[in-house]
Amino acid sequence: MENNNAYSRKKEPELNKQLIIDAATEIGAELDWHQVTFQAIADRTGLSKGGIIHHFRNKEDLLDELMTQSLTELKAQVEKQVTNGGSKGALGYLQFVLEKRDDEKYKKTMRIVLQAIMINSKYNDQWLEWYNQYIMPADEDKLSMKNRIAFLVADGIWYAEDMGSSQLSNEDKQEVFEYIKQLK
Repeated sequence: MENNNAYSRKKEPELNKQLIIDAATEIGAELDWHQVTFQAIADRTGLSKGGIIHHFRNKEDLLDELMTQSLTELKAQVEKQVTNGGSKGALGYLQFVLEKRDDEKYKKTMRIVLQAIMINSKYNDQWLEWYNQYIMPADEDKLSMKNRIAFLVADGIWYAEDMGSSQLSNEDKQEVFEYIKQLK
């Protein structure tokens, strides 16, 4: 039988760090980021508060890492989509949002990202920097109405679904994407 005692656990710093991030994401998505405490993470993971503090001095450090990981994962997913023949830029972002809406881990992570953007302007700045680099690169027409609409629709769907005010069927998602795709 495996011993779950934190004191006899092998030291696996990267696994523990990810365990902390995953637990914080779960708690923040279930409740609210303000409800994420090191004690709540310790209770969920079996790690000690000291072990958590070893990886993250405070909640801001934890949220910084969570944002960095989230944006890195988003970049990889959008690039993968383009590589697999999907759309790029704002239309690709919309396609990505529509396709990932059923992925529970994605939904929880994006709920935390949305909270972070609303909590602190530095996260909003980080999001905008990511957006300008990967969704709307300088070589694309930033003033294109199609790009503006695609981005606004993607964010609208993301926000509405995370707040529980709207759920689209897969057919509706496809119809939205095809409609925007045909815009000039």
